[in-house]
Amino acid sequence: MKKSIIIICTVGALMLILDSMNAADSLLLFLFAGIIPGTNLLIAPVDMMAATATAITIIILRLALWPRIRASLFTAPTSVPVKRTHRRAV
Repeated sequence: MKKSIIIICTVGALMLILDSMNAADSLLLFLFAGIIPGTNLLIAPVDMMAATATAITIIILRLALWPRIRASLFTAPTSVPVKRTHRRAV
């Protein structure tokens, strides 16, 4: 019970800190306009759109096609027969 209260309070404190720094606003400006938070550097919006589209495509392909590709790339491990030796009584 104490552990769950500590985790809830920690998450709540982190959310308050991120809200005071406008983290959601900075993240959206970075993704949509290419504005890097805390700097004067800009990335062209077209480049950000291309990067976002590429990332989304990779994630969708990973979720949709990985079970089919995995079977062709990796083989199941085979068991090696163990040779047993008999001990003689001395």
